Amino acid sequence: MKLDAHSLPDDPEQLKRMLLELQQRMDEELAKKDAKIHELLQAYNAKLAKEYAKKSEKMPGAGEVFNEAEETLDEYDKALLATSPTVKKKKPNLNAAHCQRSYRE
Repeated sequence: MKLDAHSLPDDPEQLKRMLLELQQRMDEELAKKDAKIHELLQAYNAKLAKEYAKKSEKMPGAGEVFNEAEETLDEYDKALLATSPTVKKKKPNLNAAHCQRSYRE
């Protein structure tokens, strides 16, 4: 409803009623907009939480893939592995004289 100065009534009581109606309408529209903004913010925050939430690194069945070689071993292979000697690696001696170089020439 568009108003101009010539179309307004001269009665102060009628002007007050019009002003109060306008204020009430504006308050209702503002409340609707606030509710819509709140709803959109909740949806946005839920989307962010879902997108950036902690995720599990576990994949179903991932442990089964790496056991293929163990499953295909027969009794002979298992016996061979049980009797084979284990080889231990020695840690390198970094203080040994033959490992140190002299860069002076």
